[in-house]
Amino acid sequence: MSQRSIFLACGLALTLILGGCAHPISMAPNLEAVKATPDQNLLAKKVGYHISAASQTLEVTTPGGGGDKVRYFPYRDIEPGLYKALGTVFRDVTKIKNPGDLAEVQTSGIQLLITPEITTNSSSESAFTWPPTSFTVVLNCQLKDNQGKTLDTVRVEGVGKAEFAEFKANFSLAAVRASEDALKKLTVALRQSKALAK
Repeated sequence: MSQRSIFLACGLALTLILGGCAHPISMAPNLEAVKATPDQNLLAKKVGYHISAASQTLEVTTPGGGGDKVRYFPYRDIEPGLYKALGTVFRDVTKIKNPGDLAEVQTSGIQLLITPEITTNSSSESAFTWPPTSFTVVLNCQLKDNQGKTLDTVRVEGVGKAEFAEFKANFSLAAVRASEDALKKLTVALRQSKALAK
């Protein structure tokens, strides 16, 4: 092994073992993994989704390995994937800035408003490395009509696992997989929602 390779390996080991802080990761899904089901047509509805400005800037800290923690922005990270996931179910998707503004909602032409609440957790089986080996993402989505009436609440839980041999190239891997799993389950749950039968 060359001196440079040894130096890089030592640097990686130090990065993984270094403790005492909350390490930044991203739970943003790989958009290529958010796909439409080939044998299902888009539903002929225009839907809006709402993520508040406060949620966009919300940073969450959860456990990692070795006594360390990880930090990330759940709503900001997952929003592009959420938008694409909704686009695999519905004909048209738009973002609603203020669902309390009835004029904005009606002008947008949406028939359904989806407001997600995201809960996350993480853990690691390793006592020596900080990246999480297990990650969960719970999406609790409230579905309302364009008059503000609640039609349904859809809840799904995504789970992501990653072993050392995998996450040493991507410290966020378990979180990414959990987001992808949650979004995949959300598309199925939305198609089964009683709100879409109206």
